[in-house]
Amino acid sequence: GVACMRPSGRPTSFVVSASSSSGARRRVVLRVELTTSMSSMTAQLIAADLVAEVKQSMQETAATWVSGVDALDHARRHGQTLRYLHTCYIQAAQVLPPLEAERKEGIKWLMDRLGSMCDDGVKEVQELIGEPDVNMVSVPKYYYSELRHRQNCTLPQPPKLLTDSSLLDFLGVEAVAALRSAERFRRLSSAERQTEVSSTTWEQLASSAQKVAVQVVTGALVSFGEERVKATLRACRREEQAVCEQLFNQNPGNAFEELDVDGEDSDEEGDGTVCSLEAAIFVVSDCTGESADRTVQSALGQFGHCFDRSCPANITVYRFVNTNMLREIVMQAQDRGAIIVYTLVDPMTNETMVNLCKEYDVVHHDLWTPLLRKLEGYFSSNASGMPGRRQYVDERYMALVECIEFTRQLDDGVLPKKWQEADLMILGPSRSGKTPLAFFMAQRGFKVANYPLVPDEPFPEELWDFPQERIFALTIEPKKLSSIRSTRMATLQMGSKSMYAKLGKVQEEIDWCRQLYRKNPRWTVLDTSDVGIEENCARMMMKLQQSGGISSRLNNTDNPSAI
Repeated sequence: GVACMRPSGRPTSFVVSASSSSGARRRVVLRVELTTSMSSMTAQLIAADLVAEVKQSMQETAATWVSGVDALDHARRHGQTLRYLHTCYIQAAQVLPPLEAERKEGIKWLMDRLGSMCDDGVKEVQELIGEPDVNMVSVPKYYYSELRHRQNCTLPQPPKLLTDSSLLDFLGVEAVAALRSAERFRRLSSAERQTEVSSTTWEQLASSAQKVAVQVVTGALVSFGEERVKATLRACRREEQAVCEQLFNQNPGNAFEELDVDGEDSDEEGDGTVCSLEAAIFVVSDCTGESADRTVQSALGQFGHCFDRSCPANITVYRFVNTNMLREIVMQAQDRGAIIVYTLVDPMTNETMVNLCKEYDVVHHDLWTPLLRKLEGYFSSNASGMPGRRQYVDERYMALVECIEFTRQLDDGVLPKKWQEADLMILGPSRSGKTPLAFFMAQRGFKVANYPLVPDEPFPEELWDFPQERIFALTIEPKKLSSIRSTRMATLQMGSKSMYAKLGKVQEEIDWCRQLYRKNPRWTVLDTSDVGIEENCARMMMKLQQSGGISSRLNNTDNPSAI
């Protein structure tokens, strides 16, 4: 006979007493793995305990970390991370492994629920810190990419699917990362220094992050059972700490003092130890090489788990090459173990490159030939084989020159009487990137004026007469701006006594700008800290089209440079 009873401990433990034929009684404990049979209520109770265990075992952030945190930037990046995570959950729901119908529906519901919680979190951040929706864009995070990479749960592209174990690892990563966020927020909440974000706000964000962790673990328990979930959480917690230590040169004492909640280095200089792409990339072109270089840069964005912003890939661009130069380039590539990516439209030069790469056993990729062959078939005509393209002095060219000249004349707040002729206005503190962005837009057929913001300096009346929905306000991380200004001062051999680049002064200036932006909600705020000029340019053109139907003065908006 067998007598079973449910102890007061884990619901997955059952005590079984059995009598043998000799009358001896033996007491054994069987661990029964519950999957879909576990009720939601039971799973929530176990999840709360498991989350508490993981939270207790995580190394806490040092109190000194708080002093280097920009409160508003930190909260804003959290909102951007939530937008990114929502896209991840949508993708995860599309690549689920083959599961029983009930389990699959449960996981899909979980992904949908997590996406809704992300949306609620973004709205919460916007309400708490007064940020407009335009600032809450999806921004991928190295922290998540690296942690998923270590746990072998990087989301595949359809038709590839996650495995059963990689799905559980993915959920484990989300739970541990949410707990790290909650721990950071509570550290900020307990800080003595006054910030633009109140302690109550940090506590609310911490509570929301904790709820996400419990929700993830609850869903995992229902589908995978307690033992597997517990083991996965422990493994993810170890890897999370390892990621933090790797990011900061394997120094546990400093990693948790300086690592931001989204996993990015708060020190702009970095330590250069994260990069795992040691091989060089050679970009070779018989013209300017701009198209090839930008294509490679964009492609590298898909490998964020291999390097971060402090350790970019080692790219060398060879421009205006001819057949006689190729052998030396290929030999250098062989010596450095580089891959060669090339745009060579001259057939003879292209064939020579292919033969030399085969001779020296160098990895190579031709960007243009497959496209040119397709176009030849489409147009029933042969490509000219001539590098570059001729720039005709036509109406489009003259319109381009006019836009560039207008932008040059109205740089740095000059000629406010002519601002009404501009297609858009760019505002921002000194060295935040106004002029480069203005000229980038000018090259795409827009007349641009820009104005430097100086605290407490009166604004020209023309600023308020300009269409407010076509004003773009730039912000930037104080530490980065301080570094840029310090470099500028060194270049101009300015004295070190100037407050222009002092971090404290820069922080005050950025705070003043943000307060100004909040008072003018019709302005579009763009962060130039870690966003490429091309991306901000694209956002500006989209905003102009949406708000007032403003489009380029050129016939099309491609880059006027040759390939």
